[in-house]
Amino acid sequence: MLDPRELLCQAWLSCADSLGTKGRALLKETYGTAQAAFDHFSPKARELVGDKAYDELSRLRSLGLEPLAQSLEKSGIKLTMPGEEHFPSLLTQIPDPPELLFYQGSLQVKETLAIAIVGSRRETRYGREQAYQIARELAAQGVTIISGLARGIDTAAHLGALDAKGRTIGILGSGLKRMYPVENQALADRIIKQGGAVVSEYAPKSEPLAYHFPFRNRLVSGFANGLLLVEAREKSGTLITVGHSLLQGREVFALPGPVDAPGSAVPHRMLREGARICTCARDILEDMGYHTQAAPEQTEIPLPDLTNDQRRLYDALCHEQSSFHQLMQALDVPAQQLNVLLTTLEMDGLIQALPGKMFRAVKR
Repeated sequence: MLDPRELLCQAWLSCADSLGTKGRALLKETYGTAQAAFDHFSPKARELVGDKAYDELSRLRSLGLEPLAQSLEKSGIKLTMPGEEHFPSLLTQIPDPPELLFYQGSLQVKETLAIAIVGSRRETRYGREQAYQIARELAAQGVTIISGLARGIDTAAHLGALDAKGRTIGILGSGLKRMYPVENQALADRIIKQGGAVVSEYAPKSEPLAYHFPFRNRLVSGFANGLLLVEAREKSGTLITVGHSLLQGREVFALPGPVDAPGSAVPHRMLREGARICTCARDILEDMGYHTQAAPEQTEIPLPDLTNDQRRLYDALCHEQSSFHQLMQALDVPAQQLNVLLTTLEMDGLIQALPGKMFRAVKR
């Protein structure tokens, strides 16, 4: 277990916005530890880190470690780093583990069941619903859901886990006191309250700078055993997370989508290149070898007011989502009659229309 003072001295280094990764490494290499750098900090350090970083570190050092500790405690912010008892073991296995993590909530050393779910910020209804449902079903089976607390797919995944009374972790590209996007502060509070964690390797007041997020993405994949990609356009930043996941030796899953949707382009390419297909939570549970409690079989709901054709349509969509043309062939009914059946069941809340002229049953 590390000396708590070493953690605070590492936080001192991290709170200097002008000090980059190389500068921190030079100081620790020169002095041996962050604590030694703090205790023996002198004008000689100016040659290592430059004038701006030296002046900032000097100012922060003059304030002392105790006010820093009190400020962190008041905000409910905790610290962990490699070698400390709360540092997640999965992060020790990645090529570039974080020097220090600031977090609120609860971290576990061993996340034995953890899946990252990432995707587009410009999500479709289909992607949002699928991310939510898959996250919800995984969380109900004890899987921790990891994501980036961004708009779109990330938000849907966190909400799915929370609504299942499960655990989820959000990884920020800003400081914990600079939530981005701002509207997700309530979501972050709910994550913490429900036993999860909100994590950042940036100092609490760090702004959400553009270059933070690609670097942050290695932690989203690093916190998990596998990653699910749900909707991403070409040149999407989500591809960076997929790349980190592959480098880290994590399993990569992709959700297929409508072939004419822009958000399906990257997942479909990933599937062609060898990613595992995911159409439901069970695909991930089985492929990852997660030994969880089997979900109860879906029971049929007795609906005496359904005609035979309506029941056949509903049963067909309970098995898998289908297109209008597929349903015509499977049920052997003309287009006009199928339109009436679909409209009736949709009005009754038994089926749902999806993008790309696809349909699925609303299982109850």
